[in-house]
Amino acid sequence: MTLIKRIAVALLAALSVTFASFPALAVAGEWPTKPITLMVGFSAGGGADTLARLVAKALEEELGQPVVVDNKAGGGGVVMATLLQRAKADGYTIGFTSDSTFDGLPFIVRTAYKPDDFDYLVTVTELQNALVTGASAPFSNWREMLDYAREQGGLTFGSLSPITAKFAERIAAQENIEIRTVPVKGGRQVLTDVMGRHLDVGWSAGVHQAYLNDQGVKVLAALNDKRIATSPDAPSLKELGYDRSYTSYFMLAAPKGLPDDIRARLVEALRNAATSKDVADLTENKMKFPNVVLSPEELTRFIEKRSALNAQEFGQE
Repeated sequence: MTLIKRIAVALLAALSVTFASFPALAVAGEWPTKPITLMVGFSAGGGADTLARLVAKALEEELGQPVVVDNKAGGGGVVMATLLQRAKADGYTIGFTSDSTFDGLPFIVRTAYKPDDFDYLVTVTELQNALVTGASAPFSNWREMLDYAREQGGLTFGSLSPITAKFAERIAAQENIEIRTVPVKGGRQVLTDVMGRHLDVGWSAGVHQAYLNDQGVKVLAALNDKRIATSPDAPSLKELGYDRSYTSYFMLAAPKGLPDDIRARLVEALRNAATSKDVADLTENKMKFPNVVLSPEELTRFIEKRSALNAQEFGQE
């Protein structure tokens, strides 16, 4: 073979290797090339579902692909998270739920997943957790509620999930009062039950804010770290002398192991979607939830810290 032919063969070989790498690069650069599924850990029609659908709509505009909302309610988000953990880590399946799905429930109920089985993306809003009662209840504040519980032999409590039940049971044990936990499907049902005096008290993640100011609901205490803006006179649990609180978020996650470039693109799009005009208007003005958007790093640290606390408190049960 002549020198010229040898050079030509070598060049062709080099070019073939170079071009062979182009398809893989193009695939990563073109993501997404098909619809994305947003699994929602709540039933259709509620406030959380409405918020998730607005995020999905804004995400479509950001990515240029349809975002299909798929409601997977059950177990306080466990059904959705179980399916999410099994999905491919390719950016085409993401999940919407509250952080307790990941940092609380694995330590209280049997789950097929662990907190570190996911890539945590962004939050959309901070829930406004509160202990509420009906306007006609025979107590109007925390201390009066405790006195009533001791006089009546206990309280009935409407719980939204196993972790809210555990949280309330810990407080009741600390105060040496009896509490009968009643599982309730959804925040609106909690309000219906406390306003109708079917339950003494209930846990609300924020739906109660539409029923304040003589509309049927009283807030006894804020369960977040701080007081809730819409109920400035209701103290937080820490102000009442307890060493616990329950700040939580609506958030988005993906199966563990997203490619770095896809993860970066998805996080950017989700951050823009979470702060879009329609989403911010729903959270801030209609739901009265602060539009808090934590970064992946902030959210991951929060979940790791909460997971460690819950593992210590509930992990041995």
